[in-house]
Amino acid sequence: MAATLYPMTFWMIMAAILGACFGSFSNVLIYRLPRNLSIVGPRSFCPGCKKQVSWYDNIPLLSWILLRGKCRHCGTGISPRYLVLEVAGALCALGAFARFGVTLEGVSAALYLILLLDIAIIDWQHMIIPHTLTISGMVLGLAFSFFTALGPVESALGLALGAGVILAVSYGYKLIRGMVGMGGGDVMLMAMVGAFQGIWAVPAVLFGGAVMGTLYAVTVGRGQVAGETKLPFGTFLAAAALVVLLAGDWLWTTYLTLF
Repeated sequence: MAATLYPMTFWMIMAAILGACFGSFSNVLIYRLPRNLSIVGPRSFCPGCKKQVSWYDNIPLLSWILLRGKCRHCGTGISPRYLVLEVAGALCALGAFARFGVTLEGVSAALYLILLLDIAIIDWQHMIIPHTLTISGMVLGLAFSFFTALGPVESALGLALGAGVILAVSYGYKLIRGMVGMGGGDVMLMAMVGAFQGIWAVPAVLFGGAVMGTLYAVTVGRGQVAGETKLPFGTFLAAAALVVLLAGDWLWTTYLTLF
């Protein structure tokens, strides 16, 4: 309905702008959450001269390019990661709207993809998945399900299945090997995946994450995988969830066509 009021190009531009803004905020989340710092204050500041970053130097995409990746006051370099995450946020929003249209489902998918992006990077860097993100994701997934095709029942069942499967695998691994196979962060992440994508996405995401994680472990281990090797499994689960969300139907249809 909304897409008929303005050209689709307008909505895609708006999606990219809002996605870049959320990508900018992702920089704050990714830096502060693992360090148990407040995401509300203090405002962003230059690590070199300690001066607060003015609003006009904090405009997503434009500010980093115009400042050439340096602080306006002291010239300290600003990591390209800030620009990359803003671009990634814009791409998440564009991908969601391209897949689901200008709908609440598109908005839900965009927020979900940005959450997955944040979780993937934090787990890759710190081997942790902040509950702040996963619990927020579960709440959002359940809330949006009342207005999307998924529906609250399947969302709740997906949440329960996602958490339950990981708990079962983790405790099963503990019984066999004497150690916990997956952390609580993975449990919460899969609960969030189920809340957003429903019960049928849970096994697909687990399978995809396991394949990606195994391939990475084999590559890093030069063909060998040690049983004690620790992997940022949340990163691979998040990547698999993205693939299933945006291309799951196409992959399944292709598989059925081939076999």
